[in-house]
Amino acid sequence: MTPLDTLLAARPSEAGWREICRLLEGLDDAALAAVAPRVLRWPAGQRPMPDGWWARWVAGDIRPCHALAGTRRLGRLDSVETGTVPVPVEDDREDADGSEGAYFVSGASAVAAPPGLRWLALAAAAEWHHNGGDIVRWHTTRDAPLVWYLSGGEYDDEAYDIAVSPDGATVVTAVEGAWHAWSAATGEPLWQVRPWLGDEDDDVCFGRDDVVRFAFSGDGERLAVGTGSTDVVAVVEVSTGKVLLRVPEGQDAFGPVALDGEGRLLAHAGPAGRVVVREVVTGAVLATAETGLTSVGALAVSPDGRGVFAVGGAVGGAPERAGLATAACPAARLLAVRRSSDDELTLEPGALPRPEGFAEGLDADAPSAALTTRAIWTGDGPYGFIGADFGSLLFDGQGRTLWADPAPAIAAFTPDGAALVTVQDDIEAWFLAGLAPPGDATAAPPEPGPGRVLLTGLPATLVGAPAGAPPLPCSHWSIPVAAVADDARALAFGAKLDRDSADRPQILCTWDGAGDPRVVTLPRVAEAAYLSDLAFAPDGSALARALLGERSCVVLDDVPGATTRWRHVLPSTAPHGEERLRLAFSGDGSRLVCALHTAGSATVIDAATGDAVRTIDEPEARPGHWRGVRMEAAALDRAGARVALGAKDAASRVVVRDVATGATLLRAEPAGLRQITGLAFSPDGGELAVAGATDRGHAALWLLPLGGTAGEGAERPRLAVPDLPMHDQPEGALVWSATGGPRASFPGSHGWGAVWEARGGTVVAEVPFGRADGAVALSPDGGTLVTVTQFGARRWPFPAVDDGAAERSGPLLRP
Repeated sequence: MTPLDTLLAARPSEAGWREICRLLEGLDDAALAAVAPRVLRWPAGQRPMPDGWWARWVAGDIRPCHALAGTRRLGRLDSVETGTVPVPVEDDREDADGSEGAYFVSGASAVAAPPGLRWLALAAAAEWHHNGGDIVRWHTTRDAPLVWYLSGGEYDDEAYDIAVSPDGATVVTAVEGAWHAWSAATGEPLWQVRPWLGDEDDDVCFGRDDVVRFAFSGDGERLAVGTGSTDVVAVVEVSTGKVLLRVPEGQDAFGPVALDGEGRLLAHAGPAGRVVVREVVTGAVLATAETGLTSVGALAVSPDGRGVFAVGGAVGGAPERAGLATAACPAARLLAVRRSSDDELTLEPGALPRPEGFAEGLDADAPSAALTTRAIWTGDGPYGFIGADFGSLLFDGQGRTLWADPAPAIAAFTPDGAALVTVQDDIEAWFLAGLAPPGDATAAPPEPGPGRVLLTGLPATLVGAPAGAPPLPCSHWSIPVAAVADDARALAFGAKLDRDSADRPQILCTWDGAGDPRVVTLPRVAEAAYLSDLAFAPDGSALARALLGERSCVVLDDVPGATTRWRHVLPSTAPHGEERLRLAFSGDGSRLVCALHTAGSATVIDAATGDAVRTIDEPEARPGHWRGVRMEAAALDRAGARVALGAKDAASRVVVRDVATGATLLRAEPAGLRQITGLAFSPDGGELAVAGATDRGHAALWLLPLGGTAGEGAERPRLAVPDLPMHDQPEGALVWSATGGPRASFPGSHGWGAVWEARGGTVVAEVPFGRADGAVALSPDGGTLVTVTQFGARRWPFPAVDDGAAERSGPLLRP
């Protein structure tokens, strides 16, 4: 074993790396290539570029061994303030004493790095109480006076993007609504463009809080500019500041932006994750494409102009996690630029790289990510960077994480793609060649999610697209309402299929076997388009929909043909923003009850005909109370002869009525009950389960005996999930299964929920999102749990019931 082999096999250390660098310098190209994968297995942070390598690198004397260095610490923000560096490596040192110092006490807001990294352009965060942020050039190799581009005392704003031309001669940024260009070497102003909105005579410019993004063409002759919210996209001649193209207002054009190598093609973002390619000379739209990203934070065009790399966030992920991940994690879309024989341009969506591991907890849709996301396409492929509130990440076009940090950072790629400069308190250069994974490195397979994937998207034919078109996501908005039949034979939910429409049709999916489902849209109902609740009949043959609108109603559809059997119009209620309807079938499916929240009433409907059997109005417990009666839930027993109502005004209470006569059979105010999320009769009709929240916000279950007297405080609450806060979360589900007893879905208030089984007294599923992110559906028999989010539906397994424990503890485990 050679000394180099011994060092590489040892635990990484500073002394060991110094010796490895000395030995690497003596290897020829073949030997260096052979040992490179083993060197790259050392963490990049443990492979700092030595001073000698750094001195040669910035001087342009780049040697093959330099590609194995991972990083170089350039200094700190206080080094920028004083114009100094920790270790000077150039002889032309200038005395910085007496020169004006910059002020970075609040941190940096933007950075730009030229080829060679001999200097950086940095913008300080504004001190909003009295001045803006300084913008300066700082030497990275020697102590030297700062070159000033703009003093914070001259304006009251901060720069969110700085760009350096590929030749390092020009620096550009935007402050106070104007685009500025300076000589990089001297700080001399070159030109200023102030883009006006509306007519040229209008004295209105875009706000200084509008994020402006810049991108040079590969030859450095043209500069693309895009704003974040004011539909200003333009191309400027770098030498003069002349505006060559201004995309007209109203065309939904905004930053980020990118130009091809010769500045002939402009790529910019559009609404809802679109990418648009235009011809710079005419401004004509040549091609558009949907990226599938929730947001686009940066764009890059390949050196040959044949590809576009869009970096942003995406919901969902691998099919193994469909229906679970709802946060927008870092992702990118590769788009191929194709020219047909008649010279027409198209954008063809390709791979969707999604970095794994650390990226799972990084919110790519955070406001901070909109400021920090960057992209570049080098000869080795595309790269993306995202810095958010709780982490920063660099990944490549294959979705491999190359660098990550748990703290936020701002960053910039050098125009040649050799390095990424990150700025936190420390300023560091990360060399992309030294971050490349070893040749034998393979990505770890994603962890499988629970259960089985039912759905990862919808056929595009639902919106009139031709057969074979790429599938749609399950919805372009979140899915709050869903229902599932026993054994997942059918699934229904409301979806937004068109990004640009407020319409949300209801989707029905049915499975005849193990193959793909049959997917249809349910018949539209005039004057009632807002979906409030869904419920499958116990035998799965019918689906009830509760719809709000000008003529709120309950609709029953036959599942096999997806045709409407009847429509029952409800009495006029409050606007749908305030009203909420809840549905429940009787155990035999003969009747259906609809609870009207704001009306404080419930209607029992014959499932065969749609005729009202009885409407019950719950009187106020305390007349004149400011709250008024609210009906929170309703349930029918097996034959539909009794109806249970969950009402709330001054206090929450449970009422059981005889459907035939309307007589009150039970009225109870269970101890500690604050809010009701579900009601369910036992199969034998002897008990009523009540799911909800206690007055302390805990998820809980109450069991009320029927056939006797249950006065106030007759049943103490049984805490289900003590650490799951339930504050003003009226949605939920409760069913009583024949084998598992009551099963309740509690949505929770802090972005996660749980499904709890009373017989075993255990949480059988923890759902990693809240109601705002996705829907949770329990089948009528309680044996099937399905979650539905924008990008997937998944069936969750339930653990086997411990019958022995149930026998030892009685029918239910009491507190």
